[in-house]
Amino acid sequence: METQPQTLKLNPQQQRIVDHLDGPALVVAGAGSGKTRVIIQRAARLIQRGVAPSSILLVTFTNKAAAEMTRRLEVLTAGEGRGEHVQNGTFHSLGHRFLRRHAPLAGYAHNFTILDDGDAKDLMKAALLETVGKAKGDFPTAAVLQDIISLAFNRQMPLEELIRGEYFWLEPMTDDLVKVAQVYTRKKRENQAMDFDDLLGVWLRLLKEHPDLEMTRRIRYVMVDEYQDTNKVQSDILDNLCQGHRNLMAVGDDAQSIYSWRGAHFDNIYKFTDRFGGELFRLEENYRSTPEILELANQAISHNAHRLDKTLRAVRPAGELPRITHLYDMREEAEWISDRILEAHHHDGLPYAALGVLYRNHAQSAELQIWLTERNIPFLVRSGVKFFEQAHIKDILALVKVVFNPLDEVAWTRLLKMLPGVGPATAGKIFALFRAQRAVRLSPENHALEDLIPAKTKARWHTLAATFKDMLADGVPPGRMIALAHEGFYKEELFRSFDNPAERENDIRYLAEFAGRYKSVESFLTQLALVGGSLVRDQEEDDMDKDHLTLSTIHQAKGLEWERVFVMGLVEDQFPHAKCVKHMDKLEEERRLFYVAVTRAMRRLDITVPVVSLVQGQMKICRPSRFVEELPSGVAEVVRAENLEELTQDNWSHGGFTFE
Repeated sequence: METQPQTLKLNPQQQRIVDHLDGPALVVAGAGSGKTRVIIQRAARLIQRGVAPSSILLVTFTNKAAAEMTRRLEVLTAGEGRGEHVQNGTFHSLGHRFLRRHAPLAGYAHNFTILDDGDAKDLMKAALLETVGKAKGDFPTAAVLQDIISLAFNRQMPLEELIRGEYFWLEPMTDDLVKVAQVYTRKKRENQAMDFDDLLGVWLRLLKEHPDLEMTRRIRYVMVDEYQDTNKVQSDILDNLCQGHRNLMAVGDDAQSIYSWRGAHFDNIYKFTDRFGGELFRLEENYRSTPEILELANQAISHNAHRLDKTLRAVRPAGELPRITHLYDMREEAEWISDRILEAHHHDGLPYAALGVLYRNHAQSAELQIWLTERNIPFLVRSGVKFFEQAHIKDILALVKVVFNPLDEVAWTRLLKMLPGVGPATAGKIFALFRAQRAVRLSPENHALEDLIPAKTKARWHTLAATFKDMLADGVPPGRMIALAHEGFYKEELFRSFDNPAERENDIRYLAEFAGRYKSVESFLTQLALVGGSLVRDQEEDDMDKDHLTLSTIHQAKGLEWERVFVMGLVEDQFPHAKCVKHMDKLEEERRLFYVAVTRAMRRLDITVPVVSLVQGQMKICRPSRFVEELPSGVAEVVRAENLEELTQDNWSHGGFTFE
């Protein structure tokens, strides 16, 4: 086993970075360029040159990455370092270590409590109760408030400004929301407790107020991985840690900066040399993808005005041109992809695990999940639960199921618990009454039912009853039924319960469009039940570590790779997303997202363009994505389905519904 840094072969670019000892440096590391290996070997080289391991700090974003760095570094430095260890961890774990030693300087005891998500939610509920009492039905939940307050912290912006810009539907409640945030902060101090954001915020405050603490003085070299994902707070922590020695090496890829929506600050990496000076290194040799895939990626990202120049070069031999396939609609797209997956598995011999399907948002995969299930193709959804198992989808389907089967206990229980003041016990009593009466009688004349409904629930109950009346009208098809359920009752719940209601509302619109293909509620629910049945099989396959296809949002796929990748839904206003096209910084982040998607592919890349797509709640004929149209001829094979030639708005119709 290789144990010494000088025995490991590095390419010339990597070697120059490993040999860099002192002063600030930015490493622009292209996708698949071996950046983690460079970080580890530079740390080993510093130790070999006599630097104390305990004076080196490696910062990562995940516990898994931190553990892997520790393991690899121990192999390289076996027997060196006089028993000392390099400091290594995530921002939060390092902040925790620092604060356990120095918490009294910030007014906390050494044994302060760290609030996990559940604890923080409970404390937020207490702050809500103290501030606004029994909140009205449209007031956001504690979980939603946590997310909003955390985003404001990570962006270092006033809560009022964030609400005004991105949570505009909450603007009338701004004063109350600010008060809740203030009480929540006070309660944390009173309870000697910190949440995860405090681990960074309090750490940063102490670094500024007490720059000469022993734990800070000991650090002489700092290396941070995935620097493009840092937010303002994390960047300020690194700046303060390096204030005395300036030995900060930031490693990342500006072209993979895709997390501004959760606080990542693009200027941290883009303007690094403006702030620090120092050397700029580039890692451009790519060990993952073929030259043809990299050429497409280079051409795509070249359209961003704000970028750090680099050109990925392949180590792999030449392969096939990427393919861009224009298809009729999302249904044909799903069928085409499932056909290609079966071909790759049965004809080309690729295991399902070597294949990945990527998309901009989760709703794009719903149709594909149906096709995969029908064809017995095992798959996992990396981006979370499967489309039809998401909370908001199951919520809206509960209303439809109750209309179809008024004595569906599971659906009724889920639905009743959405009502304010109705918990499991009250929900059970209400359903027991329905069962005893052998009917669901929602009218005020049902006195037994009226007695069970809490006073604060009656207004919402009557709204629900009116919604059911509309849904039960003669001839209402399943797609329209979903639209009525959402507009009549569920929309208020959606905006109260989730921090991304607009995205989830688009999922419901897609569900309505999808349901519009079925003539009856029975056939629609039967299809969903068949998909749901696959969940158990998939879980069994996970437990046995069997072969499976991966479906993932592009955000969740960052850092992963597959032999063959399918990127779905490349139409304008879907990818790039409609809300991004009028803002240059957001549009460029969307293009970076496309770059991340195509650089996941090792040997084959397929991009699909469904001309008829769901955009902002409407099925319509769409332009191909500008990310496809920007590509020069020759970088991809372009294929068009025969049925596209005569497609016009006049001769095309569909059975979907637009929410008014």
